[in-house]
Formats: sequence, C-alpha cells, structure tokens
Amino acid sequence: MVTAHDREALIELLGEMPERQPLRIDTLEQVPLKNGIRYKIRYFIEAGNPMIHTPDDWGSAFLFVPSLKNGKKAPAIVAIHQDDVNFHIGKAEPAGIMGDSTMYYGKELFERGYVVICPDRYYHADRRKICQDWGDFSQPDTERDMYSWLKRNGVLLSEGRNCWGKEAYDLSRAVDVLVSLPEVDADNIGAIGHSAGANVMSYFVFFDTRVKASVANCGTMEMNSYWDYNRPGGVFGSLAMPNSVKTGIDTHDYIGKIAPRAFFIIQGAHQWGDGQPDINDKATEKELEIFKNAYLNEGKGSSINTLFFEENKGRHSFPPEVKEQAYRWLDEHLKK
Repeated sequence: MVTAHDREALIELLGEMPERQPLRIDTLEQVPLKNGIRYKIRYFIEAGNPMIHTPDDWGSAFLFVPSLKNGKKAPAIVAIHQDDVNFHIGKAEPAGIMGDSTMYYGKELFERGYVVICPDRYYHADRRKICQDWGDFSQPDTERDMYSWLKRNGVLLSEGRNCWGKEAYDLSRAVDVLVSLPEVDADNIGAIGHSAGANVMSYFVFFDTRVKASVANCGTMEMNSYWDYNRPGGVFGSLAMPNSVKTGIDTHDYIGKIAPRAFFIIQGAHQWGDGQPDINDKATEKELEIFKNAYLNEGKGSSINTLFFEENKGRHSFPPEVKEQAYRWLDEHLKK
C-alpha cells in the first residue's frame, strides 16, 4: 500500500503520461493591441493512438505578449478557463473576447504586464474535435459536446489515464510554450483559474514544478468527496481518479506537495447556494483548513493563502475585490 505522502504515488495516480515530444507551435493570427500583441496559436500536445484511431492532439490558445524594451523579460501566466454549458467559448473567455466579462482575468493580467497564455482545455472550443467529430463544431450544441467529452474521458480511462492527469499534462505543455518565448522570465511563471479551471490547478501545479505561484478561485475540492453517498448532487463517473479512495490519496495530498511554491485558494462563502446559506458552506470552509494544513505540514515554507469571501453574496464568482487580491498575490510572488 502506497502512502499519501509519497510524490511518486501521487504521480502514479495521475495515470499514464504520454511521451513528451519536441514542441511545435504554429501562429494562426496576430492582433496588435495597445500594450502588445495577441496571437492565436496552436501547439503540439501528444500523438494520437493508432489502435483506436484517435488523431494527434494539438492545443489551441490565445497568447498575449506585452511590448518590452531593451530585451527585458516579463513574468508569465497560464490563465485557465472555467467549465460551462458553452463548450465553444473555452480560451476566449479569459482572453476577454467573449463570455462573462468578470472572467477576463487573462487579458487583465496581460494589462498588468504579464505574458499570458489562455489555452483551451481538452474538451472545449477548438479542441472539441479531438473528442469526436460529430458534425458542425462552429455552432454550440451542448448535448453533442457533452457526449463527445464523455467519450474522450472513456478513451483516457481505456488507456490507463484519467481526466486529471490529462489536464495536468496539457497545461504543462502550455508552460512549455511560455518557456520557449524569449520575452518570458522562466523563473517567474504563474497560473490562475476559476471553477473547473481552479479544480484542475492542484494537480497541474503539483505536476509542473516550473509554476512558482498560482491562484485557484471557487473550485478546489477533495476529489474523494465526489463519491461520498452523503454528498448531495451528482457527478460524472468519468471524473474519477482510479484508486484514489483505495489508496486514501486526496486533493490535499497534491496541495501539500506544492509547498513551498505560492498557492492561493479562494472560495465563495455561499457559492453552491447561489448567494444563500447552503448545507455545503461549512464543508467548503472546513476543506480550506484541510488544504492549508496539508501545505503547512510539509514544513517547507508558508507561502499559502486562503480566502472565504462574502463579496457578491459569496456566489460562485470572481468579483472585483477578490480578483484584485489575487492579482496582488501574483505580483508579490512573480514580479521582482
């Protein structure tokens, strides 16, 4: 029996990882902005599986590069989008192109001087066809996109993989893009995400030790709690990390191993009750303490912060004052 305190055991639980191949980047478009350039790029993530005829997997992202003088380098951010019924939006939301304007954190951090990459997660926007090519993907179709995502997760499980390991690896390839850029200070790379973009953060930042500071807003949860029959609501079985309950390994174990790198976990006080007191409020607050203690128990520093916010009635949101605290946290740890 492995222990939850073994980094190798945590890596193993993330599932099989593909062979990391040389990075290839194609620039699809570039748009001049007031303080720099926004590129649309695609980049190679992993080879397809000929046994089941999956195609090669290419990432898609908006990349913001600020204007820099005299060869100066800038810190960089991976801005991870949320889940929503709008699978077609993906990277465009943190990039400030479409979607909820309160989620434009990628564009806003670029305006603060960061190089920012806003990648599509593996079942959103330009990457939906890698799940299954079911018709015209130029238009949203929630049912089609949901079933294609579920099939893609089935592919992962059949290969000895899981969605969390896939997310961690894919986002690590976005870091590969950043460190390849001459404008990026590779010693100061951060990440930010909301909701599902926060949920994947613990595994991604654990996996990729190049990420120095990160912010997870409204989404960090103990993964084994999904399967507790006393938990209200439902969840897709394809979100399981096989053997997590058997080994006793949970999200807090991954967070503990992030130490001493800076980690900021934020939760809305009433996020699951849409601004009203809810049965899950106390459990969410308790988990914040579990995460913080797991990090501090590693004894490697104290660069962790947690926030249980009431702004915007504590909804599942990223309100302005909370975002400002998140941005200052990143500035503190990434800007020399």
